[in-house]
Amino acid sequence: MLRESYDFPENHQWLKTEKKTFSITVKDAGNYSGFIQGSFIYGSQFPKIPITISITKNAVLEKQSIDFKIKNEKGEDIGDCSGDVCDLKQSLFTGKHFEPGTYTFTLENTFEFPYFPNIIALGVSLEKEK
Repeated sequence: MLRESYDFPENHQWLKTEKKTFSITVKDAGNYSGFIQGSFIYGSQFPKIPITISITKNAVLEKQSIDFKIKNEKGEDIGDCSGDVCDLKQSLFTGKHFEPGTYTFTLENTFEFPYFPNIIALGVSLEKEK
């Protein structure tokens, strides 16, 4: 698994003006599954974070908007929760072909307010498919 993540400062706020950029180097060509991962303070008041994700390698290869879900339809936290922290992992894609090289994943917070609260960490990962 190839992974990179960012830990937010103690205020646990992701500002709208603060894009998060992750670089992942693929050594072996093949099909990969991509994931977004995050850690949140248990009991977040919002059910999801709207995010725009861009994948680049010299030029933009793909851009998509997703909802990173924190709660289910019943308002329950859906992550692996322990104490005050919930860890989440959500699929971005499967079966996407990557050639060797360095890819940049840029995550943009498109939340309606100036910042998204109660976020501890955020990251992306690639897992090679068999």
